[in-house]
Amino acid sequence: MNIKTKKMLARFLIAAGFIVAAIFFCMASTLNPWSEKLPHLDSAVWLRCAVEMKQGKVIYRDVWDHKGPILFAIQVLGLTITPHSLNGIWLLECLFCFTTLWSFYLTASLVSHNKLVCFLAAVCSMHPVYYFFQEGNCVEEWALPLIGFSLYYFAKYMKTGKLIRRDIFVAGFLMGCSFLLNGNLIAVWICYALFISVKQLWQKQFQEFKCCAIFFISGFLAVSTIVMLILFIQGAFGSFINAYFGFNYGYVSGVTLESFKHSVLNFVFRDNWLVYSHMILFFLLVHDRNIKGWLWSAFFYTGITLILISVSGRGYVHYGLQLLPCMIIPMAVCIERIRAWCSNFKEFLLIIIIVGIMVVRFEVLHYEQLIRWTISTKGDNYYAGGDPENYTIVNEWIGNRWSEEALKKWVIDESVE
Repeated sequence: MNIKTKKMLARFLIAAGFIVAAIFFCMASTLNPWSEKLPHLDSAVWLRCAVEMKQGKVIYRDVWDHKGPILFAIQVLGLTITPHSLNGIWLLECLFCFTTLWSFYLTASLVSHNKLVCFLAAVCSMHPVYYFFQEGNCVEEWALPLIGFSLYYFAKYMKTGKLIRRDIFVAGFLMGCSFLLNGNLIAVWICYALFISVKQLWQKQFQEFKCCAIFFISGFLAVSTIVMLILFIQGAFGSFINAYFGFNYGYVSGVTLESFKHSVLNFVFRDNWLVYSHMILFFLLVHDRNIKGWLWSAFFYTGITLILISVSGRGYVHYGLQLLPCMIIPMAVCIERIRAWCSNFKEFLLIIIIVGIMVVRFEVLHYEQLIRWTISTKGDNYYAGGDPENYTIVNEWIGNRWSEEALKKWVIDESVE
């Protein structure tokens, strides 16, 4: 077998592994084709908006919600892929999960040249998804590949120092998409754009700073201008401004220092893998001077992310999905260090198998609670809630996937409580 064939085989196996992992993770979504449960209340609202958009209504003008227009474009696309079915949105969930894993793999490749290390780092970085997934179709879930690829572009620039204008433009474009999903999903861009800008100005690289700023802003404006123009043509621009900026400002204005602190600590205590991987990375960076200095940026990025997901003081569990990209650099360093300590590949593989068995053994409970729960008729649908009308409209559109008994049993109209 020649080198070219081996590379193609390796890529195929990695892609196949990511496909399996993506399907496995997304089976925890209530939108999977075998699910017996109802979507959570936020998902129900977005699905209703998408159904009414399919029927000719315009978001913000005729149907109200305060999330960004990209989110509703995704929902409509899913309903278009499989008409009168939620399966299309679930397929998009699988696709986004796959691309997230691939972006993590690329970022890990900046730390290690070993393909197995990069694959394991990508999959392990997705592990905390069990804590934060909350039955899928969360706005943070749709932003993950946008964040992941931007992290890769930024990290590559910080490692190599080589300015690739296309990468900078794409990073700005992806920031625009993420901002138009939800305004607080921009931690990676705030962190690394600020980090790189300060570095360039400190080193008096004014021409490079100017070039980065022009291409990054151009990418951001490219997607923003297109979306704003569409909203303007539809007569929904003013309504979008009021909903997206007016309402969301009021949404976060009630935060207190106590609620902010509680939210940050809650995410830190909930995600043990995040804490342990960062602790190990810190010890390695302090101990080994040969480790590249750009890896310190991982701590800055995680700190900015924790601040932004806690800025409303509400601390909803699904906000924690934004912490997944924070895992990839520390995880890649940890696994690469284990590989370097091993005397040969067989020893490394043995350690990975043993640790993998232990992890799977202790994570069976999460599998039982999330994935098997979605395809079981037993147990309460504890994430369903909100206005029954949302579920009724969606249920009629998708051909009565849920029974009337399920709607009565699991939907709670919070407005009358």
